Amino acid sequence: MDNSTISIRDAKPEDCDQIITLIQEFADFGEAPNGPSITADTLRKDGFGEEKMFRCFVAADGNCLVAFALYFFNYSTWEGVYVYLNDLYVTPSYRKRGIGTQLMRKVAQVAIDRKCTRLDWLCLGGNEQAIEFYKSKGSVNLTTEEDWNLFRLSGDKLHAFANNV
Repeated sequence: MDNSTISIRDAKPEDCDQIITLIQEFADFGEAPNGPSITADTLRKDGFGEEKMFRCFVAADGNCLVAFALYFFNYSTWEGVYVYLNDLYVTPSYRKRGIGTQLMRKVAQVAIDRKCTRLDWLCLGGNEQAIEFYKSKGSVNLTTEEDWNLFRLSGDKLHAFANNV
C-alpha cells in the first residue's frame, strides 16, 4: 500500500465522531466486554473545550481517519512532568506501514519539546504484536523489569471509598 495519501496531524473537534469509531474498533480488538462508554460529544468537550484533558494526533487517508494516538500530561513526584500515551491504535488494514511509529514519534516529540522526563503507556499482556512493536522502539516493560502493579478504583467501589462507605 502507498503511504503518500496518509497525513499525520493534530485532531480537530470535527474528528471526534471518527475517533469514537476507532476507539470502538480498538475495544473490539482488545475484546473489551463493555466497550467505551464515552461519546463524541464527551471527546469534544474533554479534548477541545475550556479545560483540555487530552490531546490527540490522527492519521488520515483523505477524509477518513485510520489511526489515532491520544495522550495527556501527567506528573511524577520523583521526575516531574511526563506524557502518558493513553491509546495508540491503527486500523488493521493500515498496519505495517509505519503509521503507528509515526504517531508514537509525534507524541515522543511533544514530550521532548515540553521537556518531559518520560513517555509511559499500558499494553494488554496478550497483545504480543504490540509488545514486540514497543520493545522494538527501545521501551522497557515495567511489569517485568521493575515489578510495578497497576491498581484501579472505579464505579461503585470508587464512590464507596470516597464516601467512606
